[in-house]
Amino acid sequence: LVSLVDRISRAFKQGKVTISVLLDFQKTFDTVQHKIILSKLLRYRIRGTPHRWFNNFLS
Repeated sequence: LVSLVDRISRAFKQGKVTISVLLDFQKTFDTVQHKIILSKLLRYRIRGTPHRWFNNFLS
């Protein structure tokens, strides 16, 4: 997260267009089994570090 904020700040200072999407998954995580969420992420090719982030968040 710190790295992301740093990159966005640098881009903003350089006059580049920056876009951020913030999602609130709290209700989803509370109502759906975590195993299902993780398997769907894999199906949509969300793998590696982002997938580990979700896995750690859900644990």
